[in-house]
Amino acid sequence: MTRDEVFKAIDIADMAALKDILDKNPELAACHSNDGMSAVLFSLYINQSEITNLILSYEPALDIFDLAALGGTAQISALIAGNSKIIHEYNGVGFTALHIASYFGHADIVTLILENDGDIDKLTMDGSDLTALQSAISNLKYDVVDVLLKFKPNINVKMLGGFTPLMTAAAMGSKELVLKLIEHDADKALVSDDGRDAKAFAEAAGHQDIVTILN
Repeated sequence: MTRDEVFKAIDIADMAALKDILDKNPELAACHSNDGMSAVLFSLYINQSEITNLILSYEPALDIFDLAALGGTAQISALIAGNSKIIHEYNGVGFTALHIASYFGHADIVTLILENDGDIDKLTMDGSDLTALQSAISNLKYDVVDVLLKFKPNINVKMLGGFTPLMTAAAMGSKELVLKLIEHDADKALVSDDGRDAKAFAEAAGHQDIVTILN
């Protein structure tokens, strides 16, 4: 049994196959893919909670990135106490614990990391140049956005393609986030690399109420 078989079983949500693999080799519950993502984290990203629970039942060692996705605030606090630099580290696919906690909506972990001098505007290293703010907005994690805004992120930061947080919120149809970002001085006039502003993203997605706000 190999880690490739583990990730294949997770990808197709084959509980029986995964259980068979892990029964024969429980250590594979802690395996990582070639690009450095743990089996636990991969299952969380593809939203397979039953698979995640199965993997966790084999009690794999969890790193700060797994804990950031799962919501392990106390465990992360202990890790930071032992090594404060850990919050600045990237996992194998180029994300910090802050990016991951922001995406999965763990406002308590986001607060913990930022209160321990986490870099709110740190970019991912996967080529997308995401910040924590963009990660939270992309998954509509409102509580996390509220926390991040208190720590004064670069509200107009651009990811790959020149897309701003406001453009993402507009494209996703979140009136609440659009208003919140504008309240915090998001620039409606900025354009992406292909020349579109936030209003154009809202129009393309059919969110007329947001188009009205962005006029």
